Amino acid sequence: MRLKLNGRFGLLNKIRSRGFVFVEFAIALPLLILLMYGLGNVSVKIFELGKIQLADYVLEEEAQYVMERITHLARAAKEIKPLNDSNSIKIVYHAVDNSENFYTFNGDEPANRYWLFSSEDVWETQFILAYKKDGRDYTNLYAVHRNDIPPSNPITGENFFGDTQLVSLQCELDESKKILHIELVMASLVTNNEIKIATAVFMPGLEVP
Repeated sequence: MRLKLNGRFGLLNKIRSRGFVFVEFAIALPLLILLMYGLGNVSVKIFELGKIQLADYVLEEEAQYVMERITHLARAAKEIKPLNDSNSIKIVYHAVDNSENFYTFNGDEPANRYWLFSSEDVWETQFILAYKKDGRDYTNLYAVHRNDIPPSNPITGENFFGDTQLVSLQCELDESKKILHIELVMASLVTNNEIKIATAVFMPGLEVP
């Protein structure tokens, strides 16, 4: 009789245990879903925040690079021509051309050659040019020489971590003081934030007509 009772009680205990497991699972499942949903939202927000911060960092870095490049060229310039209507600037600056030549004696064998290294002062012309590339609705800055049309060397934009666009590049030349005033405005295409940088650079080698 005891064995039969124990068997019945054991069966009832198993049924009750299964019932409790089902109830616990039914309660835990919605909580688990809510937890995963919350973690997913937090992850998305963190990703978006990181993307925004990175895009603004790219914007700041590109603007500073453009300004440093223009001021570096301007310090060595003999001629500056602001092209404010097209947000561009022409710079004729002093550069050094390091050339390498070889001369032969007693035949053309490499062992009979001697090398001559020389440095030559030259004047380079460069345009910091605003250009809208085919397929794009916005303008970027390019560093080009006379014949680089269409330009192929962008110095702003086309950055994987956050594309940018040029808003304006305006320069004003004070010939009497040999000072170039520069104002650059750029914007991020990711965040729509803008950055404005202005500076003035003294050009000791500027040739005033």
